[in-house]
Amino acid sequence: EVFCLNARRLAPNPRSAMASTTFGNGVPYGDPNWYTAGYHSQYYKQTHVEWRARCRAFVEEHIMPNVSEWEVNKAIPKDAYIKCYEAGLLPVVVGPKSGAFDLVPAQAPAELDYFHELIFVDELARCASGGVLWGLIEGLQIGLPPVLNFGSEEMKKRVAPACLMGQKVISLNITEPSSGSDVASLKCMAKKEGDFWIVNGNKKWITNGIFSDFFTVAVRTGKPGMGGISMLLIERGPGITTK
Repeated sequence: EVFCLNARRLAPNPRSAMASTTFGNGVPYGDPNWYTAGYHSQYYKQTHVEWRARCRAFVEEHIMPNVSEWEVNKAIPKDAYIKCYEAGLLPVVVGPKSGAFDLVPAQAPAELDYFHELIFVDELARCASGGVLWGLIEGLQIGLPPVLNFGSEEMKKRVAPACLMGQKVISLNITEPSSGSDVASLKCMAKKEGDFWIVNGNKKWITNGIFSDFFTVAVRTGKPGMGGISMLLIERGPGITTK
């Protein structure tokens, strides 16, 4: 079979960005292509250029000088999360349509979109530590969206601001010792007793799980298989152990 594609020139987007100077050190393949002078993008605009500088300044001042110490200690200090919020960066990791910036006193970048989130992750990755990258943002990035998308208004107001401001840590708890990618086989049970849910089970390999304040947990409330799984938000307290 032969396929023939007709090439056509796309009309330039007047709001797209063309870098006049290279951002960063200019090391080949050391930064995304659009950081390079003369690179034209239909997607990155001036708002992304400004956001990129804001992210890099934070990472170079507050993250990179501390990475080695944090890895040795196997812990990220609590004030790192708070500083990340105070710089106006932390809420971006839960997506532009989450309403996160409406829940906390922080200024969202102009024309907020998913590229702002990508830029922050790219810049944070320059610290060269997967542990720091995941420890700082990933629990929030995957643990809070279920609350924002499906939680009650009371739950959102009680949980989300503290997490977005770096005061509390949240994690997504799905994987178990006996079921990883086979989510439909999870065994953690939740049974309704009066006004309460009684949860029994184990989770393993949970990002930020050891030091979380809130746990977004997949539990079995019904029959075997995917149809019997529900999500519960559990707050750290008696009966919960992490290690």
